[in-house]
Amino acid sequence: MDLLSSLGLDSLPEQSTRLTSHPGVIEALENNSDARLGFNLCCNCGTRLRVPDVGENAKSNEKSSKSSRKVVQCKGCHRVRYCSNACCKADAEEITLQKDNNFEEETAFGHSAVVCSILRLCNHDEDAEGEFFNDDDDTMNNTKSKSQKQDHVREAAVYRVQTERESYPATLFNILAESPVWFMEAMTRRIRYVENPNLSTKQRRGKRDRVDSSPNARPSLNAGNKQLVLHIIGASIDSELWGWNGKKEQGGAAVLQAYAEASTNILTHFESFPTTLEALRLVFIGPDCPKSCKCNVPVPDSKTVLIIETYCCNYGENNQNESLESLPSPDVIVFFNPGFSCPDYDWSNALSAASTPTMSETTGPVPFLVTTNTEMEGFADIKCLLDGGYIDVRSLPQDILEAVEYPPPTCAKHETEDEDKPFFFSENPYHGLRVRQSGTMANDVYVKSRWMFGGLFRKNHPSNKRKTKEGIDKNEEREVHGHAQKKHKGGKKGGNNSKRSNPALI
Repeated sequence: MDLLSSLGLDSLPEQSTRLTSHPGVIEALENNSDARLGFNLCCNCGTRLRVPDVGENAKSNEKSSKSSRKVVQCKGCHRVRYCSNACCKADAEEITLQKDNNFEEETAFGHSAVVCSILRLCNHDEDAEGEFFNDDDDTMNNTKSKSQKQDHVREAAVYRVQTERESYPATLFNILAESPVWFMEAMTRRIRYVENPNLSTKQRRGKRDRVDSSPNARPSLNAGNKQLVLHIIGASIDSELWGWNGKKEQGGAAVLQAYAEASTNILTHFESFPTTLEALRLVFIGPDCPKSCKCNVPVPDSKTVLIIETYCCNYGENNQNESLESLPSPDVIVFFNPGFSCPDYDWSNALSAASTPTMSETTGPVPFLVTTNTEMEGFADIKCLLDGGYIDVRSLPQDILEAVEYPPPTCAKHETEDEDKPFFFSENPYHGLRVRQSGTMANDVYVKSRWMFGGLFRKNHPSNKRKTKEGIDKNEEREVHGHAQKKHKGGKKGGNNSKRSNPALI
């Protein structure tokens, strides 16, 4: 990342908020359900701050206002709050946390000069997003007059915001195009296989199992329409769709063109197929998506048409306005920053639908791709998928199981070598350059979709599931982030799975 190179960093300091430098921090996090360190609590000692609040916790905050202290903000970035100048200074000092029975040794940046510089960029990026990407003409005119004073700052901020937007189509198609052989075979299995209706069910099953998995496999003579179907679950207008509301005349041309241009990367793979891929179908599904719409977008220098559809509902659930009965079966399922482990979200129905055999016409398990904001969040999401029985523990490499502190398979030896396992976890090379501030830990920063993992859904047989459809119980949610905190943050042993103890979840 060019931004990190300019700051002299090898990697982004995702978890920089100190949790163990002052005993009041852990106590405040455990005793306040609405705790936001550096926002309504002092980022150094955990003291409650006098900040305006609304909603359910407003009355409780009024009662505790007498014991609260006035706010001191960092004068550099104006994004981190303290109870005194002394705490502000202490948080900026470099310290090394010592190892004991509950915490692992680590060096937390705190509110160092580097973190402060990154948070100052957040201010510029938010201004750029609100001004340069606003349809209001008055706003654009004001922006133009302001940008003349600091052109280089504004242009850099606009560029960072744009790279974050473009990271969605870039990640989607580049990662799929560069995916391992087992992933590509699973994704294209339905396209390569065409059932012969003249055969019996038993014969069709045998033929399906023996079908050639190479791109040059001979197609059936009665091959019909060839479409590659991608389900993007949990999509929203503000993220994957760039603010597009489903109408081409209202800013839709840019996002549609971006997905069309990015799709050429994966279509190159299908040039070796004996049959032409007629359509690449992107289905965006989520409660924050536009209502049902469907657009055909031409792909540059290709005969394949890009079809973009949106459904405003939860995956696996029908509502009064939207119906998923006619939804095409997926060849691959994608989640951008879902937060499976966050207790504020319930993914049980969506994950059950994604891993249910009847949802797919393919001859095997459906491949999936998941992106996360931080490495710790990625491990926590993997642990949730394992606990829910959505992925097979035997498909994960040993180092991943150790990272999430999940018990290995019961067999003494793995059936296959780790490099042959149908699973991958790594940093996403196509993430954007915009760095964001955590909403719960003021010194923590993240980049959207910076990490990714992929694998094959386990077919959802009740006998194989460790948990019921109702999802993972709260005790195991706490255990997930207890493990992730201990290994990657140096947090308190057995910490519970909530936003106040997980700076990765926003």
